[in-house]
Amino acid sequence: MKNRTRQLISTALITSVLSILIGGFAVVSTYRSEIAMIDKRLNQVESDIRVNPADAVSIALLSIEQNNLDLTLGFATPSGEVTILRESVGTPLDGPDLRVRSIPIPEGDVLIVAASLVDIHRSLDINLWRLLIFIILANILASIAASLLSRSGALAQERAQRQKMQEFIGDAAHELRTPMTVVKGYAELLKGKQLDPERESAAFDRLNSELKRMDFLISDLLMLAQLGEEGNIDFESIDIAQLVRENISDFKDIAPTHPVTTHIDASVVMVGSEKYLQRFIQNALTNIRLHTPPSTAVRVSVKAEKQITIIIEDSGPGLPPESYGEKIRGLKRFDRSRSRDTGGTGLGMSIMNAVIERHKGSFTLRKSELGGLAIEVHLPRT
Repeated sequence: MKNRTRQLISTALITSVLSILIGGFAVVSTYRSEIAMIDKRLNQVESDIRVNPADAVSIALLSIEQNNLDLTLGFATPSGEVTILRESVGTPLDGPDLRVRSIPIPEGDVLIVAASLVDIHRSLDINLWRLLIFIILANILASIAASLLSRSGALAQERAQRQKMQEFIGDAAHELRTPMTVVKGYAELLKGKQLDPERESAAFDRLNSELKRMDFLISDLLMLAQLGEEGNIDFESIDIAQLVRENISDFKDIAPTHPVTTHIDASVVMVGSEKYLQRFIQNALTNIRLHTPPSTAVRVSVKAEKQITIIIEDSGPGLPPESYGEKIRGLKRFDRSRSRDTGGTGLGMSIMNAVIERHKGSFTLRKSELGGLAIEVHLPRT
């Protein structure tokens, strides 16, 4: 509701500003143009008088009549007495809103030429009221349009979220089906007590293994679901460079045979979730440990420029060629056999991608210069 109110207020402000700028310019231009026209008429009479000042009165009257000008002409003596020679309708010399030109003539007399601005000012007032009404109507129409667009966008977003949720549920059901089938099969065998003690023990071990795998799988699915929801993750200021260094130190202890090279800036501060960024780094390094030979070289770089760039790469076998540059959608697996061989769920890449997307970053898989896989991430700086 607050977002919608802010959107309507912003729309009204933008519409009002644009209407004032465009409409105000038109109104002022019209007003100035009408004033300029009055000045042009007064200049015409004054110019004609100065051509023959000895017969100024006759020349002034003739100029007004021949040019069909709606002007008032007066004659003022040196003593200050004023005589009206020609009076325009609604333009008395002592009236308001006059544009007056005083023209000296021989013997100290003065000709007074005046034009009324009443109609121009009335037109200005009318145009200003029209502009105000236009702004009000424009705001109403813009608010209606913004509301309809917002509603349409909300419906489209809701449809996209519903489709995404349906895909997630379908993928989750598919991922759970295999271990569930194995569990059901061994449960039936154990229920019938048809196995000898040795095979029964092996069946219990397999059953326990599949249950653990299901537990890991459910945990990963819940994490993906949580990452896909809005507003349920607390962000804070963290030093991503220090977080990467800590995880590399742990990786060296767990996988001492992997030579590691690092190029990490001293401090790279950003706003994010330490819990999920930690999971991203752990998944990347765990994939290297589980799916590459022991002597595989590892290179990690963290740079802070316009964006924060994190690259984790290795010299291992990498991914199938068609997987590089591929967009990760849903519960993406690149090699199902790898998760079975190592006991993983195969959802590590999906979780990593979801973490980066939640931090408004980009996630790319490419061929490393070392020969294996390079995971390149760009995150916005704070």
